[in-house]
This record gives sequence, C-alpha cells and structure tokens, in this order.
Amino acid sequence: MRIIGLFLSLSFFLQCATYWKNRKNDFQDIVTVGAETPMYGAAVKVGPLPIGVLFQGGESEMGKKDLGRGIGLRGGEFGGYHSQQLVFGILGGESFHSGLPLLDAKGNWLIDKKGIPLTKEERANLKSYKMRYYSYLYDPVKDRKRRKKEHFRRELTNDLVAATGQKEFLVYLPQEELKPFGYPPGYSWNVEFVAGVYGGARLGFNVAEAFDFLLGFTTIDLLDDDIEGKVKPSFPGYPFPAPTDAELDSTSEE
Repeated sequence: MRIIGLFLSLSFFLQCATYWKNRKNDFQDIVTVGAETPMYGAAVKVGPLPIGVLFQGGESEMGKKDLGRGIGLRGGEFGGYHSQQLVFGILGGESFHSGLPLLDAKGNWLIDKKGIPLTKEERANLKSYKMRYYSYLYDPVKDRKRRKKEHFRRELTNDLVAATGQKEFLVYLPQEELKPFGYPPGYSWNVEFVAGVYGGARLGFNVAEAFDFLLGFTTIDLLDDDIEGKVKPSFPGYPFPAPTDAELDSTSEE
C-alpha cells in the first residue's frame, strides 16, 4: 500500500509540475519586450498588418539573411533571438526565431518548407515564423489544391484505420503543417510597436496569447502550444515520414 501511495503521490506531483510549467510558458507568450539591432525607422502593427517605414536585419553576404539580433522576451523565451523585418507603408515581411538553429554539414541553417530555421527546442519551433505581408491577401491556387489533397489523404487514412483496425496505415498520414502560411495561430492577434536608429526596441502585446493563458487554467489549450506532458504520436512506422506526393504518383503509375 505504501508503494502504491508513493507512486500516486509522485504521479500527482509530476502532473502538477507539468501543468504549472505550461502556465508559465503561456504567460511569457503574452508580452514582447526586446532590444534589437540593426534597426532603422518605425512601424506599428495591429493584428497581421503593419504601418510605417522600417528596416531591420540584413545580410552578412549576398543571399545570407543572417543579420538582425535581439535580446529580451519574445516568443515566450527570455534571451537572444534572430529577427528581421521590412515595412514600406503596408508592404514587406518579417522573420523571427529564438534559440540556436540546427546546422547542416556545410554550416548552413536547417530550414523547414517555409524557410524557417529549425532549432532543438520544440516550443521555439512552434513560435518561429517567416512570412510576407501580402500573403494575407494572396493564396495561390496550387497551395489551396495541395492543402485539399492532404486533407483528403488524412481523412481517407483515418477512415481506413477505423474500418480495419490496422494502425500501420497511419504511416501514410501526410505530415501535419502547424504553420501552413508560415506563422503560428497567435501571430495575427499581436499588437506591436518597433522603432530605432541602428539600435531599437520592440514592444508588443498578444491578445490571443492572453486568452490562451487564461483558458489554460481550465486545461483548454487554445493555441495548441502546451507541449509539456503532451503524448507524442506512436504507431508502426513512426517517426518515418509519410510518402511524398511524387513517390505516391510514381507508385500509382507503376
């Protein structure tokens, strides 16, 4: 009985520790306070679109967009981060990631399909982004078709597993895109002010992250970013990637 009681107490303690760590992370997501360089100009961003004239970041060599450093609280993390932003009226774009990016054999950043650098920290990868402002108004037909095709494959695979009970079919699930447009769900609910002359500051408040923090006390994960204690998928073949569209097309042709 003592062993069972000790086990239950330990389990309860670990669950509480996980719960409060997620609440802490959600709280840190709400506000952005950072000092950044190089930065010239000023801009205010309400929701997804900015207004102003601003240049922040740059290239150490042609095509290598590696300049743009900041330190503070951003993306739910304290410390250094990479930041680039260009605003000309309401046009431009921006990118952000915290943590140290993973490198390939040549010392270049490893990036995902959206060109966003990948790090070892799972939560940092969730909060990073890279996008152009006009993408809010422009959604190419080919991208819409691809999303519909992946949705069909996902529904078909889940139906096959439900009908047959064979979890091996789950290996054909297309990899879920957490940021189909290059940015996380909370990005569109951010209010930010950025200004500087070489060195500058960034101040921001995220409405969606505030709601996510409050609802988190009821264990509702509005933005699906409570990664502490989350059970990762497990099935035969995982984590091997699902076949690509090209591989499936070549198989069908054969």
